[in-house]
Amino acid sequence: MKVKVRVWGRDETELDLPEKPTVEELLERLGIERETVVVKINDKISPESERLSDGDKVLIIPIVTGG
Repeated sequence: MKVKVRVWGRDETELDLPEKPTVEELLERLGIERETVVVKINDKISPESERLSDGDKVLIIPIVTGG
């Protein structure tokens, strides 16, 4: 299955993934720690347990902290 993934501030890329991966599995594949980002699937904030579907658009937004 294919999904479009964009990390905030970077170009969008299309990934070929195994069938119905979770957000957590996607982040692991990309080497991104779950605690450091917010993930939106098709413009909806999604938990790490949510499963992706073919054709989904995923936006990964880094959390900014500090002072």
